[in-house]
Amino acid sequence: MSPDEKTFVSTSSSISSLQSPPYITTSYVCDSETGHCISGPFESEGSMDDCSWMARDFEACFSPDGKHILVISRRTSYHAVVWEIERKEKVSQIEGFDFVFIHCGRNKGRIALVHRIDEDGSLIQRITSKDHPTRILVKLWDIGNDISDRLFEVTGVAVTRFSPNGQYLAVGRRSENVVELWNLEDSESTHRFPYPSGYIRSLHFSPTSDCLMAAFEESQKCLWRLDTQKITFFDLDAKNIPPAIIHLPNADRLFVPRVNTVEIWEVSMTSSDTIFKTEPLTASWIRSICPSRDGHRLLVGSSDGTVMMRDMEDFVSSQPVVQDVTDRPKIIGFSPSGKMVATESRRPDNVWHVEFRDTATWELVGPRDVELRDVEHKGHIEIPFSADEKRIVVMKNGRVTICDIMHPENRLSFDPWPKGRHVYEWKAAFQTCNDLVMCARLRDEISGLLQVWKLKDHSECTSSLDINIDKHSDISPSIFLAPDGLTVIITHPILCYSWNHETAQFDRILFTDEAHLGGVYQAYSPDGKLFACRPRKDWDVRVWDTRTGQLCGKPITMPGVDGIALSPALNDPTLSDRLIAIHHSTIHHSKVTLFDVYTGHLYAQCWNPASDMAFIGDGTKLASYRSYYHPIRIYDIVGLASKHQNASHAYEPVLQDMKDGWVVGQNDELLFWVPLEHRQDLCLPHAEMIGVRPIKVDLSRFRYGSKWTECIDQGWLKELEESGKGMGRLLK
Repeated sequence: MSPDEKTFVSTSSSISSLQSPPYITTSYVCDSETGHCISGPFESEGSMDDCSWMARDFEACFSPDGKHILVISRRTSYHAVVWEIERKEKVSQIEGFDFVFIHCGRNKGRIALVHRIDEDGSLIQRITSKDHPTRILVKLWDIGNDISDRLFEVTGVAVTRFSPNGQYLAVGRRSENVVELWNLEDSESTHRFPYPSGYIRSLHFSPTSDCLMAAFEESQKCLWRLDTQKITFFDLDAKNIPPAIIHLPNADRLFVPRVNTVEIWEVSMTSSDTIFKTEPLTASWIRSICPSRDGHRLLVGSSDGTVMMRDMEDFVSSQPVVQDVTDRPKIIGFSPSGKMVATESRRPDNVWHVEFRDTATWELVGPRDVELRDVEHKGHIEIPFSADEKRIVVMKNGRVTICDIMHPENRLSFDPWPKGRHVYEWKAAFQTCNDLVMCARLRDEISGLLQVWKLKDHSECTSSLDINIDKHSDISPSIFLAPDGLTVIITHPILCYSWNHETAQFDRILFTDEAHLGGVYQAYSPDGKLFACRPRKDWDVRVWDTRTGQLCGKPITMPGVDGIALSPALNDPTLSDRLIAIHHSTIHHSKVTLFDVYTGHLYAQCWNPASDMAFIGDGTKLASYRSYYHPIRIYDIVGLASKHQNASHAYEPVLQDMKDGWVVGQNDELLFWVPLEHRQDLCLPHAEMIGVRPIKVDLSRFRYGSKWTECIDQGWLKELEESGKGMGRLLK
């Protein structure tokens, strides 16, 4: 937060393998009351080696006058960038390993920084090993003329941390097992306290610079009060994100992030324990926290990009600053017809619950949700539906369970795996006769298993096939099972099998251009007759007929592909027999483009933020969603195609950059800006949303270019002129 806590700075990174350099660090300065962005974005570029995924790899601080921010990147190449907030200009970039603006004393307004140096005194630019250099050089940097002054050197250093006000540098000494406090005003070591034998991991100050916490091996922590010089040791397991500390007269308060909640601890000279645990603050993971100096408010940054401010005194009634997505569903799949969507949630009883909702009304399907205890899944659960959409299949504790959606108590459970063989990855699909097909990669040995089960009162395996996988492959194999259970494609090496109805077994088949089947992104059509993928070798998307193994048309070249969906057979004469939707994104664009599978003809293109897609119903609608708590968009394909054909006669706005928020025209001209809290739910033409209340923009009085002056209230303008203010003439 800024010194007056009226604004805060939020920093994150984005990746695009197509760009050079491939990662961008972006910062915004926002109002602490409304959450609205008041300045930014401030973007700096870096190489892949510099890429920082975790929030703790970034820090930011304000200058004493609040006119500049210092954005610090901590990874392999450590540096900081100084930005002027009002002009959005980069003032300078400084190399080093720790930084802070000084808020007091004769050096107020300057930047203190730490350099790591080797034995001969040379500056070290990046750290390539786990063993950090133990010799540091502390300097002062003047941003006005880019001149630095040398202060002092310290040897045997394990960790360092500047106090937020820039008065002190805390130094954890590895050789002597002590923490020293160096005063930057006179370059003297003013205080020391010993710590137990062991490795010191990190140091953290309170926002008011009067309390210091040190973290050691395992979960041991200590709190050092600088005013009384008293030290308290306690155990607290908080490894991923460090707690935030507030110094109070009688006790110190710690805010400890735990996935999506925050524990509040009170640490005194006699005890340390949790006094309060918040309700879930966010639906995704907490990446950073920042309390106000009085501890009454808490700023929380989440992995889904949302930022919220919570009032600790009135916790229940406080509202998020930017956006609260905790009530949104986590999408885990559509039924074959697209009439139902499956969502999951995790309740306080640590049990996963799956709900089924009607995509038209968002009403629950069935009498209640389905409990899934100890479900074995990686990332998110995948729910295969039966062909008649009455049952689903899940695996838990190595057992496969078939569950009736309308009557969850009706279940069939069995153990399909050979005794002693553990499953690493598994896929399942129902054939049209409702027989269950399962394909698994086994953990204890490099092999796979393909099975077909006839589901009666007592399940019966009718076909089983062992699959040998190359043990020397550098790339982990993947299993792609068609939704109808008739085709299986396994990568590294490429193995393709097709179900033979006459012999009731899987036969090995050959695909044209098999070398490109090992895709990074792939999709089957809902009927399983087509398979598409974007391979590791190039950016081209290819589509195969799974019945013949032949390619369908020419490869489609599309940079930045990160999502694919294939349509079922279409009966609409205005469209193709088959469509493929390709999601592609770069730093500036996130779009979905529709092509004819056989001719490669481009049908439509629109802005789309989510790479998870599925054609639903008869294939004339495309559902777009993200698995983690984002709205579901449903696009009308006929409308999109019609609009694309008439694109030369009408504007087709594209939301160019979700971080920047500008809607642009066909020639990248700026049309209007969308506030951060509305971008995720913005609904463009030919699209509807389910599960959330969409945001739409009324353009009935829209004015473009020089006609913007028509939007000015003429009565208000006349009042300004009559009052003698020059603002009216300036606006005109």
